[in-house]
Amino acid sequence: MKIIVAVNHVAEIGYRQTTALLIAALARKGHVVLLAGVVDFSIDTSFFGQTDSEAAYFVRGVTLPPMNDWRSKSVENFVRSNPPCGSSPIESGDLILIRSNPGRDIERAAIHSSFLDICRSANSNGIRVINDPVHLQFFASKASLASVDAEYCPPMLLSNRIDQVVEFVHRSGTDCVIKPLVGSRGHNVIRVSHDQTGLDGLIGETFVSDFVVAQHFVEADHLGDKRVVVVGGNVLEIDGHLAGIARRPAAGDFRANLHAGGTALRLALSPRERRTAEYAAKLLQEHGIWLAGVDLIGDKIIEFNVFSTGGLFDAENFSGISFSDEIVARLTRVASESGVA
Repeated sequence: MKIIVAVNHVAEIGYRQTTALLIAALARKGHVVLLAGVVDFSIDTSFFGQTDSEAAYFVRGVTLPPMNDWRSKSVENFVRSNPPCGSSPIESGDLILIRSNPGRDIERAAIHSSFLDICRSANSNGIRVINDPVHLQFFASKASLASVDAEYCPPMLLSNRIDQVVEFVHRSGTDCVIKPLVGSRGHNVIRVSHDQTGLDGLIGETFVSDFVVAQHFVEADHLGDKRVVVVGGNVLEIDGHLAGIARRPAAGDFRANLHAGGTALRLALSPRERRTAEYAAKLLQEHGIWLAGVDLIGDKIIEFNVFSTGGLFDAENFSGISFSDEIVARLTRVASESGVA
C-alpha cells in the first residue's frame, strides 16, 4: 500500500518527531511512503473518466521505499538528501495520513484550509484519509471543548470581547488560563488570578482582537499535564505501558509544553484520569479522529491534539516498546477493512 504522509514542510521532518517514527514503521512494514507538504496536492478534472475516481488527485513529494531497517534518524537523513519528485496520481488504493499542523503555520492558514478541502474531496471519492478532514479543524480548535461533557472539562469561555473575558475571570473565584483559540507549543498562553487588576490591558496586548479561550485553572496532585495517545477509540497501551508522556513545567513557568522548557516523564494514569482519556478517545473516534493526543490535567480534558500529536519518541524511550509499530499495524487493519489494499 502507498501511504501519502502530509506535513507542513517536508524539509522540517526531524527524527524525534512522531511523524518520523510512523514513517519509519510504515516503511519497515513494507509500505511505500510518500512524504508531501500541504502545498504539494492538486486536483486535475481533465482526467475525469480516466481513473476509478470522479476526479484525478495528484501529489509530489519524497518517496521512501520499503526497507526493514528504517529508523526515524534515517528518515530525516533521507529527506534531507532527496528532493521531491514530480507529481504522481493518488489512486483508490492509496491512503492519505494527515500529519500537518495549521496551528504551527498560522501565516499559511488559507493554504492549510485548501489542503483540507482537497482531502475532503478525495475522501468523498473513495480515497481513505486519516484523520477525517471534515472534523479535523473543529477538534483542533479549542471551541471543540464545548462539546465535551461538563464532567470532563473545566468551565470555559470562548470570546473575543475583552470585557466578557475579564468578567469571566473575576467571577471564577480561582486562577484562570487564557490561550488562543487555535495555536500550539504554549505560545501566548497566560495564567491570571481572579482578583488581578489591569486584565483588560494584559488581554488586549497579548491577544489583540483574536478569539480566546479562558478556562478555570485545574488543580491536580501533580505539576504540569499529561499527553495521552489514543488510537481507534481506545487509549494506546501495550503490556501495561501507556503511549504518551507526562510533562512537567520548567521552574517559574506553569506551561508544561516541551517547546516552552517542559520536561517529558513516563506516563501513568489514575483510574479517574484513564476514564477521562477513554471518554475522549470514544468521542474523537465517533467523529472520525482515529489517531490523536488528549491533554489532561487531573481528570479534565484541556485540549485535543488531532493533527500531529507528539510524544511517541519519549514514550518509546521510557518503555522500550515501539508504539509506532503498533499504530502502523492497526492502521493496516483499518485500511484493509475499508477496502484499501
